[in-house]
Amino acid sequence: MSKLFRYGSTMSATVIIALLLVLSWITVEEDFPAFQYAQPGVRGPLIPVEPYNGIAENVARFLWDHRALDLNSQAFVIVAAIVCSLAMLKAEEGET
Repeated sequence: MSKLFRYGSTMSATVIIALLLVLSWITVEEDFPAFQYAQPGVRGPLIPVEPYNGIAENVARFLWDHRALDLNSQAFVIVAAIVCSLAMLKAEEGET
């Protein structure tokens, strides 16, 4: 029996717990402006009245201004892709 087979689930659990701790720490440390646009005195309308000129610039500016939200979203997508890939590669009960 190889070491990977013997300690694989322990290492996986350790890595998942470490990632959860790091993401929890980032969430606590970074300020997410969840209700910033619901407050009065907003700088501008969220939906432009004129045609969508410069929408790429506005999206890019939003992502750069809220970088922690962007990075957490990317991390979630990567982890979800890894979990789905591992689920597809998982051996079924009849296979060995």
